[in-house]
Amino acid sequence: MFKKKQETTDLAVIERQIYNLTKLVHINSMINSTLDMGRLLTVIMETIKDIMETEASTLLLYEEKSDDLVFKVALGEAGKELTERYRIKLGQGIAGWVAETRKPLIINDAYSDTRFDPEFDKKTGFTTRSMVCTPLLFKGKLLGVIQAINPLSLPGFTKDDLDLFGVFADQAALAVQNAIYFQNALEEERINSELIAARAIQEELIPAIDMKIGPISISARSVTAREIGGEFHSLFRLDDSHYGLALGDLHEKGIPGGMHASIVSGALRALAKIKGHNPVELVRMIHLLMEHDERPIRNASLLYCVLSVPDRMLRFLNAGVAYPVLVRGGVSRYLRFGKRSLSQNIEEAKSVSVSLRPGDLFAIFSDGILRVRNRTGKQLGLKKVMGFLERPFSSSEDIIEGLLGFAGDFAEGVGIREDISIILLRID
Repeated sequence: MFKKKQETTDLAVIERQIYNLTKLVHINSMINSTLDMGRLLTVIMETIKDIMETEASTLLLYEEKSDDLVFKVALGEAGKELTERYRIKLGQGIAGWVAETRKPLIINDAYSDTRFDPEFDKKTGFTTRSMVCTPLLFKGKLLGVIQAINPLSLPGFTKDDLDLFGVFADQAALAVQNAIYFQNALEEERINSELIAARAIQEELIPAIDMKIGPISISARSVTAREIGGEFHSLFRLDDSHYGLALGDLHEKGIPGGMHASIVSGALRALAKIKGHNPVELVRMIHLLMEHDERPIRNASLLYCVLSVPDRMLRFLNAGVAYPVLVRGGVSRYLRFGKRSLSQNIEEAKSVSVSLRPGDLFAIFSDGILRVRNRTGKQLGLKKVMGFLERPFSSSEDIIEGLLGFAGDFAEGVGIREDISIILLRID
């Protein structure tokens, strides 16, 4: 009688193992059918309860930046959005211990195990009795931890349960890693798309300039070290005979610099309609605008000029680190006027007037070109740039292209790591 009963029990165990292994084949295709992380987490947790026949299941993802395990649940039917419910440190509780040691674990009396943290039960009202927990590992790298909690028809978990859970964990880890790869690829594609769009917008707002106004040829370029940058140049008509020119440097790279450059450039154009003829007043208003913004822009530079075409007169105020250079008779002169930063008080600042003559070249450039370094770390510097500007050129466009090429050659293949802006006025 006993033997027959034992055979019946053994047969039930074998049937259950065959059933679970068959289920694993089906589950493998199911959990690998989605690359959406929210949906995947939902499928994995539902599958754990199904295959392990438990009351509850959890999946905690490892967050490398914080060194935490994070429990997230999907929102909505599609499960595309995730919300964080709680996080634990490595070593904290059973899941933290498993993550830290990278070892699976069975506990059939949770409250008698010193590693168990009852805090979650207290918050939820749930009572944890038994659990099987295993790490999700991909090529030795920790991705997270999965747990099956409280078997429905058995008093506790067995080694066979742990083996089955381990096989499922391997499948789940592969699915999670694939989803992470896909998520990262989507994020990279999104960032690249946003950068391309941002660069197109910035190029639209800060187009290259090549034009002639009476006897004066004007060219301008802004070259960014990254996709977008924190420098800008502007040219706008004030009236029939006067034009405003500006070169700004927010001393920031990337998206933050591009955003701030767009803000200041836009404000400059708007305020030029009111105070554009007076460099001091215009720069003072830009200064006040920046100071009273909700998030003040610090350490900015702005050189603003008013060009009077009929009498070839240029009035400018240099608030920052722009470099105005006058080339006359083949000799470069650095016009060292201005304050260190637009963020400083400019109440006592005064504009400078320059009378331009036929054959003159007036150049304004940001400090980015001076800071170009070669392989030995040596900077290009103001002296070399001024020397280059003394060379004979047929047009202002050729000067800008030549100057950028000169800086590139000096860098010896290291590349341009600073934003560069250049404005040139050539007098016939």
